[in-house]
Amino acid sequence: MKKILYLILMCTALIFCAGCSTDEIDYFDSNEYISFNEPVASGQDYPSISYTFTFKDASVTTDTINIPVSFAGRYMDKDAEFTFKVIDTLTTAKADVHYRILNPEKQIIPTHKNTGSAKILLIRTADMKTASYKLTLQLVENDKFKIGEVDKIQVSITDQLVKPDWWTSAVYKRYLGSYSPTKLLLWLEFMGVADGSDPFDTSEYIVWLDRGTGNFIYKSYKDGLIKLKTQAFKNWLRTTKGNPYDDDLKMPVSESLGNY
Repeated sequence: MKKILYLILMCTALIFCAGCSTDEIDYFDSNEYISFNEPVASGQDYPSISYTFTFKDASVTTDTINIPVSFAGRYMDKDAEFTFKVIDTLTTAKADVHYRILNPEKQIIPTHKNTGSAKILLIRTADMKTASYKLTLQLVENDKFKIGEVDKIQVSITDQLVKPDWWTSAVYKRYLGSYSPTKLLLWLEFMGVADGSDPFDTSEYIVWLDRGTGNFIYKSYKDGLIKLKTQAFKNWLRTTKGNPYDDDLKMPVSESLGNY
């Protein structure tokens, strides 16, 4: 009986294999869905990010930002183009005054990657010292990509000090606590960062995990090292900076750090 069952299973497997195509498998098909690769905050329909010229030298009048996009599919064996447009009804920034789209019809996701960038040239204007402008983008379906769940994104452009997008991450909520302009400037000073970028966004503090995918695409943090750095920041505030008081948080900065 066991031999008969074995033979039946073997025949079934052979029939299945015979039905499989031996043609080369494409790395791309018409069912790929592309999305902006930014988190959507609770209560919002699409993600919102901010950009400020505050940390740029006064001589800097333009800067290019790269807004990440991705698709959840197999890697492609050649570059793939994607497209996007500006939603005028959700935009207060003016084209060629506050921004310029760089090759909107020919944005690229490189070979063997599942991420690319929508490139926008931002233009600094004098009134950004007291105002901010919204730029809302939407991905457009083409012959290579269908549109995924996160098809829109809004960029706030200003020259004022604003809460960085990276301060909303779990690591900052846990270790640095509530945001305030005073805390941000002290934190950047302590970490020796002059351009306003995330001090933890370096290989010193980040580890990439594959979680069984075979590709190291999941970002995690070295909690032990970040905890030590946060403690050093607290000590620096108390000993070197005289334990400064934060008017926005109504307490010394050193006492407003996260509970870890």
